[in-house]
Amino acid sequence: MSRLPLPFGLRRIVRTLRKPGAVPGQPGAARRERIEAALRGEGGPQGEGGPAATRRSREDELLERLPGLVRHRGRITRVRDDMLPADARDANLLAVAEALEAAAVPYGLVPDGGLTHRVAIAPEDRAAALKACAVAFAGLPVYACLLGDGGGGGLGDGDGDGDGDGDRHGAGGGDLGEVLAEALPDAVEAAEAEDAYARGADAAPPRVKGLRLHQPVTTSGRTLTYGPDTGCDLEFWEAPGSGTGAMAGLRETPYGWWVPSLEATATTRVGDRDLPVVDAFAGRFPDDIDFAVDAVITWVDAADPAWRRRRDRAAAAGSATGAVVDHADNRYRDRGELRYCLRSIAAHAPWIRHVFLVTDDQTPPWLATEHPRLTVVDHRELFADPAALPVFNSHAIESQLHRIPGLAEHFLYFNDDIFLGRPQRPQQYFLASGLPKVFHDWRAVAPSAPCAEDDVFTASQKATRQAVELVADRTYPHILAHTPYALSRSLFAHVEERLPGRLGATSRSVFRSAADLAPVTLAAHLALADGRAVEGELRHAYVSTSRADALERLRDLAAERRADAFCLADDDAGADLSPQEQQHALAAFLEAYFPVPSPYEHPDPTG
Repeated sequence: MSRLPLPFGLRRIVRTLRKPGAVPGQPGAARRERIEAALRGEGGPQGEGGPAATRRSREDELLERLPGLVRHRGRITRVRDDMLPADARDANLLAVAEALEAAAVPYGLVPDGGLTHRVAIAPEDRAAALKACAVAFAGLPVYACLLGDGGGGGLGDGDGDGDGDGDRHGAGGGDLGEVLAEALPDAVEAAEAEDAYARGADAAPPRVKGLRLHQPVTTSGRTLTYGPDTGCDLEFWEAPGSGTGAMAGLRETPYGWWVPSLEATATTRVGDRDLPVVDAFAGRFPDDIDFAVDAVITWVDAADPAWRRRRDRAAAAGSATGAVVDHADNRYRDRGELRYCLRSIAAHAPWIRHVFLVTDDQTPPWLATEHPRLTVVDHRELFADPAALPVFNSHAIESQLHRIPGLAEHFLYFNDDIFLGRPQRPQQYFLASGLPKVFHDWRAVAPSAPCAEDDVFTASQKATRQAVELVADRTYPHILAHTPYALSRSLFAHVEERLPGRLGATSRSVFRSAADLAPVTLAAHLALADGRAVEGELRHAYVSTSRADALERLRDLAAERRADAFCLADDDAGADLSPQEQQHALAAFLEAYFPVPSPYEHPDPTG
């Protein structure tokens, strides 16, 4: 008879019951009394008044003694305005590593492609690791979320599906509660005693499978907080029934649950440290992306008098042709978005190798142009045909993006009103093979041919769809989502091969025109049709900032922080807010969402 696969929960129960003496008896009277006392907070490290009162009292002591701390969302929290999410994650990992090293406790990292750092502790070193953390974090505002079979998934498990700021769980922390790290290991013993008593178990296996260790941080405006979602998971691996190797206690690894050894002789670089990696996980896995990914942003400032003179001359010269074009002010208005677009990249995509800012002989005064990972690219450096300049058409500019000097093969293209909303991984945009992912919006373009009643956007989308249908015999009804666009230089070369001369024609369109092809849509849909890209999914939001009802969505965006990306479109359709009202609301929202400066901007001299 073949063996049937068991669900994970049943597999864990079976492993437990196979161990000698694994069916527990009832606790004796003396043990029941000790457990009940521990749960009441008597006769142990929790002191009088129970654990919650003791923790509150201890937190008050830390508040009084240590500078730069506040009580925020149920925790003692350090106030900092200079820490990005990846920095917080690395700081928590390094603090755990230093605590273990100080006590000579062996450990190894378990990279799994997620955002959360995982540190494996061998079964025989569990007690020593708990003690090491208690000693190292004594008198510090470091918290430990106690993790059981739930694995801490509700804290944000590093796959991009967490809740963003890790505070929707409040001070409860892990699925077994949260304590100041200095209270370890007594707090673990009390949690396991509570479980044993509740189940009537005298010899139950340890319920605490690991810890999520973190030091809470908030900005001075309290609009951004790092909690357990940036913590480091200290995982207590278990001895398997076979006695060979080790079993993961919290969640699976690239190899499943079991590895033959936790020996860690390989290393990985974190900050300025080389940290040990469990040898089984030191190789390259199918999902790993190790090619460079750049970011390209297009930006214009219509308030620049020199630029306006150039645009007005071009508009006057083109008006004689009678062509339908779009040069409305909202297409060029600068509302300060670029600063926050850059902040979103620095905060949520630290894996971006280099940022290229494409402009028309313009540079914002606050931009740190000397930064080694930032390059300002003028249109003169971009266009294959200098006679096409000047242009004031995003389609024309997009047709030349692949010509940026020094640009990586793979890149994300941003309009300056597109922002990353939470930590991202490159795998959300590319396959490990290098194929880009294409994200579609729910909106579709009508199946009719371009006509005189169409606005310029709709006409160009229809023309682009027809071009793809002509050479690929595929129809793509939906427009692209307003998110970062995953592209490659090769995709544009593929367009040139399949539709010779069409990108060049669009590059000479001075203003947006009904005859334009939309180059990004064209490249993406041709790539899908020819097997050079794949469909992807990204949680995104589109907010038209000209309407008061749409602006109401900003409150939820900031509170939840669940969107991977969002666009704050300067869309005049159905506007009931003036540009000044929009600017006020937009500035307040963006500063609240992205309060931490990026390395691409000069410090504000006003402080």
